[in-house]
Amino acid sequence: MNLDWRISMALKHLAAFESSVDQGSFTKAADKLGTTQPSVSRHIASLEGVLGVTLFTRLYHRVELTAAGQEFYDAVKLGLGHIRQSANRITTRRDPETLSIGCTYGFAHLWLMPRFSALQKLICDQELRMITSDANTLFNLDDVDFALRFGRGDWADGEAREIFREQLFPVCSPRFAQQHFAGPHDVDPAWLATVPLIHEYEEDNSWLSWRQWLAHHRVDYAAPENAVYYDNYAMTLQAAMEGQGVALAWLQFTEPYLKTGQLVELRDLRVKTESGYYLVSRPQHPLAQMIGQWFKDKAIIHESDAR
Repeated sequence: MNLDWRISMALKHLAAFESSVDQGSFTKAADKLGTTQPSVSRHIASLEGVLGVTLFTRLYHRVELTAAGQEFYDAVKLGLGHIRQSANRITTRRDPETLSIGCTYGFAHLWLMPRFSALQKLICDQELRMITSDANTLFNLDDVDFALRFGRGDWADGEAREIFREQLFPVCSPRFAQQHFAGPHDVDPAWLATVPLIHEYEEDNSWLSWRQWLAHHRVDYAAPENAVYYDNYAMTLQAAMEGQGVALAWLQFTEPYLKTGQLVELRDLRVKTESGYYLVSRPQHPLAQMIGQWFKDKAIIHESDAR
């Protein structure tokens, strides 16, 4: 079978899948894509056949994602977003009908994606595009309308609005907590240095590493040679949920997993710093105040649930 044809069909499958989720039905997706409902159904069936999983639960006049479908949708949305952004970068002018936000993969997956539709409604007259990268986390403001950056808000190329401050604490699976600490309470920071800790590859020192976090608790630490490292924060938390060790958690990113019990906080060990996440935009951006306030309001809601 011709490779170019297979690639072309794979892209059509993914486009049909993304649109079906966004529109809520195969019929509406067909209208959006300028095709027919049976064609969209065939694309979805072919995609499910390739993956060997069911992506949708078919209901009367609508469809709902299965758990596997939700996981795959997050990846497809980000992947197609990268492709759209690349196309946008090589055009000679910025599309006035779109608004782009640059952030890390972890921020996108854990914080922004669950609120994506609400933000899209806020700017209903423009298409919202989410641009992710874990290699370059500053995001050039010539390439995106808004950038979510971590630091102290002192960048010279734009206006920065604080979203939420850094607040880190150790988390692990309930089983790991029971096995290694007899539960999540009264854990000695020095004891943490003796159990498996989950690390991220450090491109810079802008956020707290395990060594720095433990130093706040007056514990010296050097990562062992067999330490576990991951490339992005979503993978770090997944490893913790699977019982591979203890991860450093951000309240804003881990609250859903704490509520469901997939992760437990090792209590009374939170560390706060003067750094945090900021929404950065070009000076005088007409939507900066509205979107900045939206981000801050969403963060305040979740901060208020903290003890």
